[in-house]
Amino acid sequence: MVVVLWLGGCGGGGNSAGLTAATTTSMESGQAQSGGETLLTGKGPEAFSQVPLQASPQARQPVAETAQGVGASVPELSLAPGVMKWNPGHYVVLDSETREATFDTTLNEIRPLPVVKGIVLRAYWSQLELEKGVYRFGRIDRYLAKAAAQHKRFFVLLSIRGFSEGKVAPAYLRTPYYGGGVYKFKNQRDTFGENLALWNEHARNRLIALVRELARHYNANPNFEGVILAETAFGQPVDPITEEQKAGYYAGLAQVDTAARKAFLNTVVIQFVNYPIGYTPGIVENLLDKGIGLGSPDVYLDDPQHEKFIYPFNDQAQGRVPIGMQVEHHSYRSTYVGGPFDPPPVHDIYVFARDRLHSNYVFWQRDLREPYFAWTKVLRMFRSADFPDSSSGGLSARCPAKYVRCVRQGS
Repeated sequence: MVVVLWLGGCGGGGNSAGLTAATTTSMESGQAQSGGETLLTGKGPEAFSQVPLQASPQARQPVAETAQGVGASVPELSLAPGVMKWNPGHYVVLDSETREATFDTTLNEIRPLPVVKGIVLRAYWSQLELEKGVYRFGRIDRYLAKAAAQHKRFFVLLSIRGFSEGKVAPAYLRTPYYGGGVYKFKNQRDTFGENLALWNEHARNRLIALVRELARHYNANPNFEGVILAETAFGQPVDPITEEQKAGYYAGLAQVDTAARKAFLNTVVIQFVNYPIGYTPGIVENLLDKGIGLGSPDVYLDDPQHEKFIYPFNDQAQGRVPIGMQVEHHSYRSTYVGGPFDPPPVHDIYVFARDRLHSNYVFWQRDLREPYFAWTKVLRMFRSADFPDSSSGGLSARCPAKYVRCVRQGS
């Protein structure tokens, strides 16, 4: 099973600005244990190999924390930089508060479905770093081990933007040195969320440190498929944000993207791109240049703004970098943003993501909300006799040109 880590964001508006990458501070290292969790303390060619990933007999054997406790040995991969784990197909998305029982239920649902390659688990930064340089990855380790035991893969969706307050950043970041760590934005219906103050270099460097520690911990794990950095949208700030700060946010995001690609030498990295339209061309240019995957948090069948400003980037990315699209609950309910409740057939969403959006990965949210219970429809589609039975579930398995070589798991 593959685990994907997602770093998230959301919003709209903005002006164009150049994006440049910059070097960042190095990571510190160390380990500790606390409360049953693993704590880490820290001051090309389009070839496609069909052979299974092989663990190096000389590789370090890390200890994975499982549901029964620490003790399961995980053989590490030994791959040259740019030789990528590559297991395209369909994945189910679980939210950041998913309990172990729900995770187990989800695994049981997808276990008999070869076209469902694995699970995406959303995680907020505050869930992964207890205090400065003290990391808690035990929950990911447990869920990843459970997925691997069922021959499923794992993505982590790392969120740096949230639709409620207090989740995005660890407490130590909420100080003047880090620019307050976050800025507050207004949601619909007069609720509020938070986004990371990425224009502050100290906050940005701490995020890069987290990404590097995740890569150190998971890049060589054969079942860890990828990390997702969530949507680029900015939101509508409650307090004034200068244009210089906004430009700094997107320059900082490009640095984080670039650092993630460099750190995850053999692991898929995807940045979700939507808004603001003034900045997205520069963001995508950096993704295509660095070999970072492109995605979007929504698959709308008939949304004029997405079709004009967002989905054309998929045409540019096709065959060059991975493309991973998320079907979030809004996409199940209407064919366009803010539309009435008029659920499109999930098979139509699949075909659109496959043909119009050129997807290598489709990430389906496990949405069981009334009255539609969308996930039950998705499962029914996967189980139907006429659904493609290829390993990728009908999606493109072509190795991206920006990768040296692709290798896939043999199961």
